[in-house]
Amino acid sequence: MQYLNDVRVLLTGMKKDIEFIIVTGGGRTARDYIRLGRGLGGDETTLDRMGIAATRLNSWLIISMLGDACYPIPFQSIEEALIGAARFRFVIGGGTHPGHTTDAVSAMIAERWKADLFINLTAVNGAYTSDPNVDENAKKIDEMSSSELISLVSSTEKKAGSHSVMDPMAAEVIHRAGIKTAILDGRDLGSLADCIDERPFDGTRILPE
Repeated sequence: MQYLNDVRVLLTGMKKDIEFIIVTGGGRTARDYIRLGRGLGGDETTLDRMGIAATRLNSWLIISMLGDACYPIPFQSIEEALIGAARFRFVIGGGTHPGHTTDAVSAMIAERWKADLFINLTAVNGAYTSDPNVDENAKKIDEMSSSELISLVSSTEKKAGSHSVMDPMAAEVIHRAGIKTAILDGRDLGSLADCIDERPFDGTRILPE
């Protein structure tokens, strides 16, 4: 609860001309349902749909705390997100359809919206040479090109519930669109505020090419 209140303070305290389209992940809820569904024999499309439902449940939490400045329901397509952004400062949604992670949805929206900045919030403070949770020799990368990011994430599994610092499809989209991108720890709201305000932050900058 405190984290969500802190997020609300951060978002609503930003300059009024800064607009947000926020795509929520499914987190542990999605992973738990996908794991149970897979154990019961569910196919990958069905498992994806479980994950999408969890992302939209999380979207409702964000919507509930942002009031009248927020599009009133979770968007269910990229087109709906863009329509909502024409009228509301905040637009929130989750997954859209099976086969696309929320990273990929976020990147495709950023491309279509011509976003000034794409921020990918994850569970670590940036991109690393390998998974820092399993490799004590992993080194943090403070800055890299979009093509280097593609190489880094190219081995990610393509199935429901898979995740890395960024989905490979999302990396491809931001590369082709030339979008300025940042990867940082979603729990570090100070760095998030610094990133949005274009100050130095603890994370990884992805430079467009």
